[in-house]
Amino acid sequence: MREVAAFGIEARRWTVVFHRRAENWFFAAIAMGHFKHVSALAWIPELAQWWVYDVGFRRTRLRVLEDGAAARTEIAALVNGNATVTVDVRDDGLPWMRLGLFCTTAVSHLLGVRCASPRPDALYRRLVAEGGDVRDNGSSEGPPARG
Repeated sequence: MREVAAFGIEARRWTVVFHRRAENWFFAAIAMGHFKHVSALAWIPELAQWWVYDVGFRRTRLRVLEDGAAARTEIAALVNGNATVTVDVRDDGLPWMRLGLFCTTAVSHLLGVRCASPRPDALYRRLVAEGGDVRDNGSSEGPPARG
């Protein structure tokens, strides 16, 4: 069994894949220029895993691939015919906030849920309304219901 530090693991080096082909004609038309899409992959040596991060218009995907022949085949298919740039993650010189990118919008995108509100309460209500399973709300009072 592999041991993970108590503070967890963060991918600090990513290979960004610049795709030359789009998934469909619409994406090809709106992504003017040579490259039509961008995704990223990172090797996590502590877990012997590859993480593949892919943001699309509909949702965000994070795939975990155990190292081995299947992972090598998937990665080869991902980078074949495309350009890659490998970079280390930077924390210096970042803006205080990026307009339009909030925790709620990012999580909504990850889940494929329609919720553009930057307010966590709105996302909570949306997920519950769509049948989300609430296991522990952490208090005797939940977020206020909208009436």
